[in-house]
Amino acid sequence: MAQAIESVLVQTFRDFELLIVDDGSTDGSHAIMDRCARRDARIRILSQANRGVSAAGNLGFEKARGEWVSRLDADDLFLPDKLQRQVAFIRQHPDVRIVGTLGYFINHAGRIIGLVNSDGPFTRAEFERMAGRGEPVFFVHSSTLMHRQTVLAAGGYREQFVQAEDVDLWLRMAEKGHLLLKMPEPLLLYRLHGESLTMKRNAEQKRCHRWVMACAEARRKGREEPLLADFLRAEKRRPWPVRLHAFRQESGERFYQKAALHYAGGNYPALAACLCLAACLNPGHVIPRLYDRKIAPVLENSLPEESPVPMPLSGGKEACRHASGT
Repeated sequence: MAQAIESVLVQTFRDFELLIVDDGSTDGSHAIMDRCARRDARIRILSQANRGVSAAGNLGFEKARGEWVSRLDADDLFLPDKLQRQVAFIRQHPDVRIVGTLGYFINHAGRIIGLVNSDGPFTRAEFERMAGRGEPVFFVHSSTLMHRQTVLAAGGYREQFVQAEDVDLWLRMAEKGHLLLKMPEPLLLYRLHGESLTMKRNAEQKRCHRWVMACAEARRKGREEPLLADFLRAEKRRPWPVRLHAFRQESGERFYQKAALHYAGGNYPALAACLCLAACLNPGHVIPRLYDRKIAPVLENSLPEESPVPMPLSGGKEACRHASGT
C-alpha cells in the first residue's frame, strides 16, 4: 500500500488531494495510512465499516473536493507523469468525462511482463461505434480519471454489481451520451498475482458481468432490469449450444488469465499448458491480446527493461519516502 501511495505523492502534477478509504481493514493498513498522512497534508483518510470496494469508491467520490477523481487500487502504481498527461488530455478534449490509459503488467517483484488494456476507444468515432452497439468500454480501474459530478449524477457505483460495478457505471454513463476515451500510452503499473480478487473470484466476476450486460440490454429495449434471480433463471433456459459457446469463451478467458499468472511467477510449463488451452477454447479473445500486449511490444522493443517506479524497500518495510511534509 505504501508504494501505491508514494506513486501518487511523486506525481509531476502536484495540485491534488489524496483520499485513502479504509474499508474496515484489519491487517495494519491503517497504521501505514496514518504514517503517510502525518507527513503530507494532501492526504485525508476516510474510514468505514467493511462494505466492499463499491461503497468505498462511492465514499471517495462523495467526499472528494476536486472536479476530477482518479482511482488507484492498493496493488497498482501510477507512473510519475500519469496525472499531468491526463489533465493535459482533458484540457484538449473538454467534453470527455472519463479518460483511461494503457498500462504495464508487473509481477509480484515489480518486473514488467507486458501491456494491459491495449484496446480502445482512442477516438470519438471509435467510442460512438462501440456505444451504438452497446459494447462496454473496459478500463483498468486504476487508470481512470473521472469527472466527479458526472459520476455522482449517474448514481455512482451500484453495490449489487460487485466485481462488475465499474463496467455497469461506465455503460450507464455512455448511455447518457458522455464521452469515454483512452490515451494510447501506458501510464500505470498493474500488478498481477494470484491473491487479486480478479484471479480468486473469476467465475463470480464473469457471472456479474453477464448480468450487467443483460441489464444494459433491458434498458436499451425499454424494459426493467432483471433481478439477479431472474437473470440466473433465464440463463438456465438458454439452448445448450448457446450455453456451450459461452462456457468455451469464458473458460478460454479464464485459462488466459491463469497463463498470465504463471508467466508472472515464472512457471513456464504451466504457462504453456494454460495458453494452449486458452487459444483452443477462445482464439478470438486470446490471439489478438497475446499479439498486442506481448508479441508486438517485444518486436517493437517498447517494453522498459525495468520498472520506472522504485520497488519496495528491502525487508518488506513500508514507508512514504517522498511525502512532502507540507
